[in-house]
Amino acid sequence: MVHDHRRTAPQRGTAIITNRIKAGVLAAATVAGLALATAPADAADHCKAGGGAVYICQYKVTKHKLPDGGKQQFLVGTDNAVWTRWTDSDGDWTHWSSMGGTARSEIVVIDRFSGGDPWQFSLSVEGNDGWRFVKTRHHDGSWTDWYPMPDPV
Repeated sequence: MVHDHRRTAPQRGTAIITNRIKAGVLAAATVAGLALATAPADAADHCKAGGGAVYICQYKVTKHKLPDGGKQQFLVGTDNAVWTRWTDSDGDWTHWSSMGGTARSEIVVIDRFSGGDPWQFSLSVEGNDGWRFVKTRHHDGSWTDWYPMPDPV
């Protein structure tokens, strides 16, 4: 007896629907796996800082004293960007301002590269890829872009 492996039109339609269902289930399982893989980061505890900022608690608020007695604060927001605010000449806090970047660690203030200029300092954070990234403040208050340090964490 010879078997005809060709399918009829209704059988082909059923096979296509079955394959689409399998593909949909596979896609849903993949998305669910990604959601589970990212759940701990998304589930990070959020804290509130002065000025209404919400940040990732485990990374804390980093404080830095400026040479004129002013204060500057840095934190990692819930968007994983670095945010800052500082006191103005009257001692009032400015609004929070994004410094960009993608941080996955507490912010560290580095003074050792300032060349003796008390207004120049750098911030260091760990990025998504495990490398440390730095942003440096110049004497005039402007900042460099984020750049990688030479060695990974």
